[in-house]
Amino acid sequence: MNQLRCLFVTLLSILVFMHIASAQELNVTENNPTKTEVIISDPAILIPALRTAAENGEIDAQYSLGNIYQQGLGVDVSYIKAAFWYKKAADQGSAKAQNNLANLYLDGLGFKRDPVKAVEYYKKSAAQGFALARFNLGLAYKNGNGVKKDITQAIAYFTQAGDQGISDAYLNLGLMYFFGDEVKQNKATAADWFSKAAKDKNSEAEYYLAVMSEKGDGITQDYIAAIFFYTAAAEHGHVNAMYNLGIMYAMGIGTKSDNQKAAHWFTAAAEAGNAEAQYNIGVMYDVGGGVERNAETAVKWYIKAAEQGSVDAQYNLAVKYLEGDGIMQNKGRAIYWFTKAAVQGDEDAKASLAQLLKDDNYTETVN
Repeated sequence: MNQLRCLFVTLLSILVFMHIASAQELNVTENNPTKTEVIISDPAILIPALRTAAENGEIDAQYSLGNIYQQGLGVDVSYIKAAFWYKKAADQGSAKAQNNLANLYLDGLGFKRDPVKAVEYYKKSAAQGFALARFNLGLAYKNGNGVKKDITQAIAYFTQAGDQGISDAYLNLGLMYFFGDEVKQNKATAADWFSKAAKDKNSEAEYYLAVMSEKGDGITQDYIAAIFFYTAAAEHGHVNAMYNLGIMYAMGIGTKSDNQKAAHWFTAAAEAGNAEAQYNIGVMYDVGGGVERNAETAVKWYIKAAEQGSVDAQYNLAVKYLEGDGIMQNKGRAIYWFTKAAVQGDEDAKASLAQLLKDDNYTETVN
């Protein structure tokens, strides 16, 4: 009899990316505590009045029209119209319009792509102290996009933006030092920048601090701190943090083993699409660990994980089809999933597949 696999697969993955932010706000509510809040359900009704004001040179109306057309708020998205009105406001000195106009030049939306022009407007906006423009200039100088690469300038702009509340700027500084990206690798310094970003509830920074604390990577190993930061990141929506927190509770790492909490976080990560979490919560439903046993639910999660390439889920799903547990027995589907796992090098799947194919009574087709 084929044995289901019940070992948890540990995944401590680190996603390498640089965040890109832009100012795209439209004030359609009046947040004045002394007045009744006004909510505009259809921004399109504002357009006639805004256009009249914009044509008369009102800078805020010009910016708001640009925002409406860029985001498609009650109208069809039109980057050409957005660019037209942003430029009107930008040329009158609106820092946020200058930043958004630069974003359009950078992405080639409404204009031919022009990184040099983008940097020109980022600089105008940054000179007025606009935080997002300073962040975007940090990216431009780091990557040499529209301007000659200059890491000193990149660090300076990231620092300024972070000090003004753009937590992704601190995060990017942390990433640079963590990976030694354009700077000498220094994980202790990375942890300092991640800590600054984490104060603003930046989930990616919280996740890195958790991984570093769990592994003692650049900072003192501290499982309690790891659980603290994983929990913070998970509660802020970080999928890998949800998964790793589930692992810690399932394995009793830095805390008393708690299958119910493990199941909670595996479910959260699984629902967000994490394949290994889907496999693990499938196992928990299969064996009744932390949740009531339910073979049908186990199969549901195995299918989702198997379709994403999880070899262990493919193997367990094949066993389920072979035994008819939680799903209608079907040797053809069992062979299909054993084959999928075998192609990935799974020795147990290869052995099971070979045994099934020797069965003289096998007549079903794989579908």
